[in-house]
Amino acid sequence: MSRLWWGMMILALMMVACQPPAAPTPTAALATQLPNLGGRELRIASDTTYPPFEFVDPNTNEIVGFDVDLVNEICKLLNCKPVIVSTAWEGIFAGLEQRQFDLAASGITITEERKQKFDFSDSYLRYGQVVLVRADEGRIQGKDDLKDKIVGVQVGTTNEETAKTLVADETKQLKRYDTFDLAVRALLAKDVDAVVIDSPAADGFMAQNPGKLKIAGQPFTSEDLGLCFPKGSDLVGPFNFALKALKENGTIDRLYDKWFKEYKPGK
Repeated sequence: MSRLWWGMMILALMMVACQPPAAPTPTAALATQLPNLGGRELRIASDTTYPPFEFVDPNTNEIVGFDVDLVNEICKLLNCKPVIVSTAWEGIFAGLEQRQFDLAASGITITEERKQKFDFSDSYLRYGQVVLVRADEGRIQGKDDLKDKIVGVQVGTTNEETAKTLVADETKQLKRYDTFDLAVRALLAKDVDAVVIDSPAADGFMAQNPGKLKIAGQPFTSEDLGLCFPKGSDLVGPFNFALKALKENGTIDRLYDKWFKEYKPGK
């Protein structure tokens, strides 16, 4: 019996010793493929009036937000230095075309029209557009109630394009603003009845104005956000590798929770 027991132990040890090493986890495998950008400085355009994606923290005067944290995490993996450049929304795309910026991180929706002029990363967030109204609004229950209402939008956005289809007369009923911050201020001042906006941004403005705003109805589109690059940029591949790693290791989920679920102004 003793010989049998020792024989079985030796056989078990031999089987363990002969097993191939465990395959690396997907994130570990990705880490070995990540390019090293050698400390390269990247100028990143961002419209910093769009909480919680990017905005100026009133307590520190620093630019913070989901997109800011995202590019910081990407550059940790790729060994690059992100420099956020506060830029008006319309100036972002002109600047990318003129290669004044290496990329833009500003809650930018990936559209076929934009893909004709720019390159995009893989999607890092899917969202829907919503109708933002004042907390005491009783007339508007959703997008179908905007036909005869005054609607605020940010000029040059997919929200503006959507709002055009929701009102009877865009010339008379749409009020266009340079930033969503201004559109929301107009809503609070009762200059407009509603604002068509992306759902995460609506959450951000509601957090900044507790008890004053609400979403009417449910999200009514499904769209993807991506990082935007000049056409032919050599950064698209490296950034996609990094995004995949951040999705697999849970970083993007953590950032989403931080900025879209847990964020409170002044905290």
